[in-house]
Amino acid sequence: MPSVRLDDIAGLTLGEALRRMALQRPESPALLSEGPPLSWSALDAAVDAAAARLYALGIRPGDVVGCLLTKRPEVVIAFLALARLGALFAPVNWKLRPAQINDQLVNAQIRALLVESATAEESAALDAGPLRISVEGEGPGWLPWSSPAPPLPPLPAVSAEAPCYLNYTSGTTGRPKGAITTHRQILVNAVLTILALDVRGHDVFLGMFSVFSHPHELFHRCLLTGGPFVILDTLSPRVVTAAVARHRVTWMMAVPSFYEMMSDHRGPGVEATASLRVLESGGAPITAEALARLESAFPGATFLPVWGCTEATGVAIANTKPQRRPGATGKAVPGYQLRLVDDHGRDVATGEVGELWIAGEAVVEGYCNQPAETADLFSPGGYNTRDLLRQDADGYYWFVGRRSEMLKIGGIRVYPLEIEAALLAHPEVRDAVVVRAEERVRGEIARAVVELRPGSTADARALRAWCRDRLAVYMVPRILEIWAALPRLPNGKLDKRAVAEAPPDPERHDRP
Repeated sequence: MPSVRLDDIAGLTLGEALRRMALQRPESPALLSEGPPLSWSALDAAVDAAAARLYALGIRPGDVVGCLLTKRPEVVIAFLALARLGALFAPVNWKLRPAQINDQLVNAQIRALLVESATAEESAALDAGPLRISVEGEGPGWLPWSSPAPPLPPLPAVSAEAPCYLNYTSGTTGRPKGAITTHRQILVNAVLTILALDVRGHDVFLGMFSVFSHPHELFHRCLLTGGPFVILDTLSPRVVTAAVARHRVTWMMAVPSFYEMMSDHRGPGVEATASLRVLESGGAPITAEALARLESAFPGATFLPVWGCTEATGVAIANTKPQRRPGATGKAVPGYQLRLVDDHGRDVATGEVGELWIAGEAVVEGYCNQPAETADLFSPGGYNTRDLLRQDADGYYWFVGRRSEMLKIGGIRVYPLEIEAALLAHPEVRDAVVVRAEERVRGEIARAVVELRPGSTADARALRAWCRDRLAVYMVPRILEIWAALPRLPNGKLDKRAVAEAPPDPERHDRP
């Protein structure tokens, strides 16, 4: 299939993009899962049926429908059905506390909530309000491809500039915020990343991020390339490896640590993952050492470090071959404009650390019913990510950390990522997190929590000595704990908040 262009999506909605692909590739596989595969024409029909059922249940254009589901085909079908109706999809992080979810339901003015048996406990803990629509069973539920649907009456035309999605931030570092995202912004990001990353029409895509973290990225590029996408609800390396082999997956998107888990599980055999062409790595930085190690573990596959955010509707920086620079975040995806600024909003010099501002057609304009947060982070010049980066003389961006995570030790700015990178360079360290701690005399200090590789004999004293050889003395962690396993979020990212909330224990040393 020829490369897509922005001109190809002029005025196009998500529903129209699906219909166009169903006409172009009716019998080609679209949605692959543990159940029966769906072709593009079957997916289009399932979306029509779901839209009709949702309409019959009272959902109208402009309504917001929350998604309290595990990662299953109905998530994609519901997303596209609501888009076709002119309604909005709002993923709900069911890992949050009930009070936080209730706050989101009120904030987004959610009209109905999609539920299933696996999330029944979370649903029952919520305040009564939104209509519950089960995606399982008969009665109020709807089965998109297994039972007749009522006719869908004529609806007003849906605009490509209309919101179709409240893309909620994770809520792990504050109140979740719903980025108001349009059909066009989703499709623009799809086009820009297809071109910049070299996504091809025959690629089989598997996204490993959680269903409530950018769920549009499970399928949005495939809507334009015609390649199939896999829906898989697990973080088990064994199950994922088997799915890669079964579906002949060529393109994965996951956090770096998940690829490490796959490599450890798979061992020396490479046949099961031989189909992989690209390993897209987001959600966390990847060091040059880890990149080399993982590419060696997955011969034939190219590692592709990327950076993106909710407000940019996906990936906006990529470290692509052949000019890839190991350890860097990469260069701006064409179509995004980036600036690094100081505390006064002035551009910083090359090599200096600054806050990243991002602009472009795929960048949203604000949050749902949160005017204070919108005013704080958005302006006509773009969106302030609050991420700290530097740019080298060749135009590559290097991630330094989050502004909220920056430490000030003895009056000197310290970025936890620098300490984490030094620890991760140790051959016996599997993962590391550095958070803020306090000492009575010194004030703010660095606290490192480390997960070692199986069979490691390293201890805190040896790891501090390793850091002293690589870091300024004030950056060496005063507290260094060794845990059997670091906590993770549902998308595989390290849960820094859980680490920070655990009381410091300088004597802790769990054996791997």
